[in-house]
Amino acid sequence: MNLNDLIEEKLNSYAQKIVSGGSKTDEIAVGEITFYIALRRVVNGKGTLQDLGMMDAINDTLQTLGLVEEGKTFYK
Repeated sequence: MNLNDLIEEKLNSYAQKIVSGGSKTDEIAVGEITFYIALRRVVNGKGTLQDLGMMDAINDTLQTLGLVEEGKTFYK
């Protein structure tokens, strides 16, 4: 599965959770959807400044934790 397929699968899954879930599920799903929509825009070269900032913060955190190699990004 490539990254674009993963993004679309996750967006569809969390959208369905909003349709069928309660308020707690809605809030979690909205957080997930917010991330995956931003990631989709960045991957497609259409990221807003906020999207880019979010990805940079996540990437910095993953690098600090040793999960992403210095100089690499988690989304490319």
